[in-house]
Amino acid sequence: MSSKKLRNVYVAGKRTSMRLEAAFWEGLEDIARRENLTLGELCNHLAERLESVDATNLSSAVRVYVLEYFRAATPRREEARCEMAIAAE
Repeated sequence: MSSKKLRNVYVAGKRTSMRLEAAFWEGLEDIARRENLTLGELCNHLAERLESVDATNLSSAVRVYVLEYFRAATPRREEARCEMAIAAE
């Protein structure tokens, strides 16, 4: 049995299906809330940039986008170590 969930979203006014792991669905929903977008609006945006993320399908674009979004929001390891060292002093 697959750990991926199949859900329908509307992209460019058409219903399409995406099969993603639960963590990616949760991440995508979290991003949509943070950016004040509906899930459909966010998926439309991602569908428009398939080529720019070097993805062949919407599911792949979503995975790349979710990873990039949260990676950008996370301090780099060096920065995190510096902050931890300062906090320890």
